[in-house]
Amino acid sequence: MIVSGSRDAVLQAVQAVNIHGTILYDLVYCHVDEAQPRQARLGAESIYTNPCPGDTVRVSYLMNVATAVTLR
Repeated sequence: MIVSGSRDAVLQAVQAVNIHGTILYDLVYCHVDEAQPRQARLGAESIYTNPCPGDTVRVSYLMNVATAVTLR
């Protein structure tokens, strides 16, 4: 469990979702040292512009919940 901090990962899938005019991103990613993929849904304000599968990213966590994704 990641209480607080960030880890490197690679995006495997990215899907933009529009819910009542708010853009959200459904992400599937895998940490560099893990084989099990993880999923997260983040608002557009919490992720960099134009995320694409294959991007190397840094995922920030709070209480084991992804809170932000930045491009590495």
